[in-house]
Amino acid sequence: MKSFEIESIKDFMNELIVNERYDSFHMYELRLKTALDYYISGKMNKEFFDEAPADTYMSWGQIKHTVYELIRGERLPVAMKLILMFHPDNVTRLIEMNNLPLSGEQVSGLFLNVYYENERLTVTTGTSLNIFTMDKTLEHLWDETVEKYYT
Repeated sequence: MKSFEIESIKDFMNELIVNERYDSFHMYELRLKTALDYYISGKMNKEFFDEAPADTYMSWGQIKHTVYELIRGERLPVAMKLILMFHPDNVTRLIEMNNLPLSGEQVSGLFLNVYYENERLTVTTGTSLNIFTMDKTLEHLWDETVEKYYT
């Protein structure tokens, strides 16, 4: 796990909300504290759809406009915790490109945890596996991949 302090909050939020940089990520969870407290699970309610979606979680690109409506205004949110999950297809691609001894099904998720509070913005990485292993290669690879975004 790596942690990155984001110096330009405005630039980061622009990348997150306006641009498409994170659109392919799945939104795992959002907790937002404004005048009200919001909790949004990114897990789709499949019974809502006429045809069940292939993905379990909604993409950030599909939900970010709704989130923008919740945070826009004259005042910044008091706090925000956003958990983005690397798309499973991209997880599989990352594993294959680096010849790791894992399959995509063995990975629960590769996460970006975005925390905003007290006018500080931090991004941390996270890795979750469905198996037990002492091998931390995927975790280190994910940390390095994310680090390239921020350095």
